[in-house]
Amino acid sequence: MKVTIKDIAREAGVSVAAVSLVLNQKECRIAGDTKKRIIEVAHKYNYTVNQQARSLVTKKSNVVGLIIPDIENIFFSSLSKRIEEYCRKKGYAIMIVNSDENPEEDIELLHLLVSRGVDGILYTPSIGTKDDYEKIKDYLKTIPIPYVMVDRYLDDIECNKVYIDNINGSMQAISMLVKSGHTKIGCIGYAVSKDSTNSRVTGYIEAMKQFNLPVDEKYIYDGQYKVIGGYNAGKEIVNTDLTAVYSCNDMMTLGFLKYLSECGKKVPEDYSIVSYDNTLHNFVVTPKITTIDQDLGKLARNSCRLLFKNINNETKEPEVICLYPQLLINDSVKNIS
Repeated sequence: MKVTIKDIAREAGVSVAAVSLVLNQKECRIAGDTKKRIIEVAHKYNYTVNQQARSLVTKKSNVVGLIIPDIENIFFSSLSKRIEEYCRKKGYAIMIVNSDENPEEDIELLHLLVSRGVDGILYTPSIGTKDDYEKIKDYLKTIPIPYVMVDRYLDDIECNKVYIDNINGSMQAISMLVKSGHTKIGCIGYAVSKDSTNSRVTGYIEAMKQFNLPVDEKYIYDGQYKVIGGYNAGKEIVNTDLTAVYSCNDMMTLGFLKYLSECGKKVPEDYSIVSYDNTLHNFVVTPKITTIDQDLGKLARNSCRLLFKNINNETKEPEVICLYPQLLINDSVKNIS
């Protein structure tokens, strides 16, 4: 038979209201011994708070939605884990949905999460065109719950944003390669059209110009942030005079390394590489890849903190937090100067 708070109150010798206050962790003046007795009785019968019933009273689900572009990407799966851990400590469950880097799915998933009654949304937009972004921005204006853009953000929309300065990270990567004597540097990135690219590729272009190096579009490869994209870029790169490659995420780096291995090329003897994300320590990759590191814990904490502030009506003004990445120098860059 299912145990109710009335049963617990009867056995503990207290009121139903007292049991409700203690088990819902509300501030109250109930004595410590009484609290302990209530909790012991609840544990005895494996009682758990009925969240659905509680939601009817509080008008909150204690569920947060998380939209990410690619759950198979180690960066996003690691970020999701940290967000889930933080939310759980705050008493929130998390509903994770995957857009598969398709901006048309973004609106569908936003609608899904709102319709499921989540209290707020952590949202990493898919990479898309300007038309895609306009549709998403129009929809975001209609949603009735708070949201925070995480890692990526859309311009010209006032909302909470927490992101890594990818342009700064790209600058650090190219600077390191140039200081090692490289001038013929390719980029494996992500572009959905010629007039739309992402901030890491933008950082590559700006850094090349800053060092007075030519920017040749044929040396910017669209790897779609996938392993297969890096692999296919490798097929083209080995037929060029490039000596170094900046890969805008670790998944593409894995694909590129796979192709180099298949055709007998070595790092850094044949190609120097700087990657982005610092997730390759999860793999047996030799040599260790020089990379741009992002503090995922800080990204997760700040994103959740802003969302909970809005959920709890602690602030209505949007906040923007920019975090800075760090270059970690390992063994994948050859000095040719």
